[in-house]
Amino acid sequence: MNEGKLRFIVPAILAATGIYLTLLLANTLAGYIVRTYPEADLTRAIAHESMAGDVWTILVAIVPVIFIEYVVLALPLTAVFMALNKVLKASAYEQNIVKLGDRFGIDRILRRAAVPALFAISSGQLSIYLLGDYFLIHPASLTNEVGSFITPLFAIVSAVIALPVSLAFFMPTWLLNDSGIVLHLKEGQLKVRTCPDTEGVGRWYSNFLGGFSVIALPLSSIVHFFIRPYLVDGRVFTPLNAITSLFWTIGLPLLMMAFVVPIVILNEVMLGFTTPRIQSIARQLGAKDVQVVPAETKQYSETEMSDAQENHAYSKGQDQR
Repeated sequence: MNEGKLRFIVPAILAATGIYLTLLLANTLAGYIVRTYPEADLTRAIAHESMAGDVWTILVAIVPVIFIEYVVLALPLTAVFMALNKVLKASAYEQNIVKLGDRFGIDRILRRAAVPALFAISSGQLSIYLLGDYFLIHPASLTNEVGSFITPLFAIVSAVIALPVSLAFFMPTWLLNDSGIVLHLKEGQLKVRTCPDTEGVGRWYSNFLGGFSVIALPLSSIVHFFIRPYLVDGRVFTPLNAITSLFWTIGLPLLMMAFVVPIVILNEVMLGFTTPRIQSIARQLGAKDVQVVPAETKQYSETEMSDAQENHAYSKGQDQR
C-alpha cells in the first residue's frame, strides 16, 4: 500500500536543507570574488550591481521556474514522448497499459531525483567551456586570482541553469512509468527467433538519458575540478585543494538533487490527475489494458500444478493396483 503523505517529510527536509546550503555556498563564493574584484559580474543579462546579486537571482528564480515547467509542460511533453516512441517502435512493438502497485517510498523519491541532477551537472559543466566567455565579465587576471572560488560557483550556476532542460527530458519519463505505459513485442516478432520483451516506455527513455549522465558526470567533474584547475590554470595541488575538489565532485550532485526532490513530490501529489489523462492518451494511440501476473502468483500456480500432477500420478498408481 502507499506509504501516505508522511513519506514526503524526510525528502522535503533534505530538499530545503540542500537548497539553503546551495544558496549559502554560492553567496559565499560570489562574496569572495566581489571583495577581490568589485567590478566582477556574472552576466549583463541580469541588471544587478554585482556577481552576488546575479547568482542569488538565478538560484532563487529557478525554483518557481521548474514548478511552472511541471504544471505547464509535463503532460504535453509526455504525450509527445509517447507518440514519438510509438512511431519509432511501431514495426516491432505495441504500446499497452499495465496496472501498477502504489508503493513509492522515501528511497525511490530520492533515487528518482538523482539522475536529472546528474544530467544537469554534466550538461552544465559542458556548457561552461562552450559559453563561459559570454557569462563571466571580469578583468583578465580574475580567473587566476580567485580561480578556486570561480570553479565551484560556475559549476553550481551552470547546473541550476541546465536543470529545467534536464527536467524537460525526465518529467515525461516519470509520468509514463507511473501510468504503466509499456512496450510489448508483437506476436509476429516471436516467429523470427526474438526473445519476448516488455519494457516501460518511460524507462526506455530514462535508460538512454541516465546512461549518458552516469558516463558524462565523472568525466566532466574530473576535467572541471581536477584537470583544468591544476593542469591548465596552474593552481598548486595541495592536500587541502585536493579535498576541496573532491568535496565539490561529491557534494554538487547532492545539492542539485535538493532542487529536483520538490518536483518529484509534486509529481506524486499530482498522480491522481495525471495518470488517468496519460492512460487516456495512450488508449487513443491504440494501447490496451493488459494484466501482468505477479511473480509470487506464478510461483504459487506452478506449485499448485506440481502438487496436482503428483496427486494425479498417485491416484493413477492406486487405480493400477
